[in-house]
Amino acid sequence: MQALAKAQITAQLLLHGIERVIILARSEDKYVTACKEWSQSEAISLNKDDPRVKFIKCDLGDIEDVKAATEKIKELTDRVHILICNAALGVPDEYTRSPQNIERVFATNCVGHQVLTTLLMPLLKNGVVTVRNGDVRIVVASSSLHLTCQELDLDLLTSSSRVKWPALYDGVWRYGRSKLGNILFAKELSRRLLNDRDPASKHIYVNSFFPGNVVTDQWLDWSSYFGSFFGWLVRLGGSCWGQSLEDGAATALYLAAGREVREENIRGQYFIPIATLCKPSSIARDMKLSRDLWDWIDAQATETLGLDWEWQS
Repeated sequence: MQALAKAQITAQLLLHGIERVIILARSEDKYVTACKEWSQSEAISLNKDDPRVKFIKCDLGDIEDVKAATEKIKELTDRVHILICNAALGVPDEYTRSPQNIERVFATNCVGHQVLTTLLMPLLKNGVVTVRNGDVRIVVASSSLHLTCQELDLDLLTSSSRVKWPALYDGVWRYGRSKLGNILFAKELSRRLLNDRDPASKHIYVNSFFPGNVVTDQWLDWSSYFGSFFGWLVRLGGSCWGQSLEDGAATALYLAAGREVREENIRGQYFIPIATLCKPSSIARDMKLSRDLWDWIDAQATETLGLDWEWQS
């Protein structure tokens, strides 16, 4: 799920009276385009420097950039009530690595979200204590393509070159690997919050979801594999038989604001369209692997940001 789906989630939050949305993304141009689309299609009027929406440029694939973005967030607010982790790179046709030498798709889709969430945890806990009988939601976007990855060798995350061939299979597998990582992250974070001594942590609900086959700008990547015409056919098929932007956003909004999440104590679960509980792959339910992955990402952040980086203001 990328810019278009993120814009739809933001639009729905604004339509339902949310106080403020802070958007982290790499492209400010796409944010400006989204603002114009909201005005035309959703009748959402946003003035320049409107306090309801704030854009912060951030490359989630760069741990240092994530740290800088969280500092900007802390300048804007002292609390966060909903955190939707849905930034993502799609199926890549090239193999690249992040500034920390982590495979770029995994660095963006997984590492960046864990670092961001960890650094924002004081604000998330404050979101609990500042609202009477309140709770906080963390929603993590994944994909049905997590099923394509049935192994997660942590050593391969810093490989200097592809580990699968041909290129199409490698790209799909790396994307699926990152989406597997998203589910494992949500499960481990949920477990840690439940075991945390801070009472506020018990009121933070973490879940992951698959938005459906929503044709976003990520689908343009298929043209790099199949050519312009066949790439267009893939997107056409997705438009005909996939989910709409509205349906794609619905599950995220349910997990972010639905009363059932708190009333039924839904934690660490995986959902598919629309707001349907689903069992992910067996490897995605491996709690030892989820802990190992968490510790691996924590080590990457420590190497970049220094010891006790989680507690830095």
